[in-house]
Amino acid sequence: MTSPQYRKGRRKEQEIVKLAKLNGLIAFRSAGSKSAIDVVTVDAVNRVIELIQSKVNMSDTGKKCLENKYSFLNGIYTVRFKVC
Repeated sequence: MTSPQYRKGRRKEQEIVKLAKLNGLIAFRSAGSKSAIDVVTVDAVNRVIELIQSKVNMSDTGKKCLENKYSFLNGIYTVRFKVC
């Protein structure tokens, strides 16, 4: 049985994925990852990958703090597609 907070968070992540897909992006969530990345979106047209940390109940200050903490992830990367 999952907690109400987990369900609320999962629902928000699913909404983010659904909206991204409606906008033509590739999107998926990292279910139960307990990591800094909850949702990944890929905009193949503009060649942008977003790593999203979804928070349901957090102040704007807290969100900015998290953005600063993980800002080292911003930048240009080499992306490789593999099939295993």
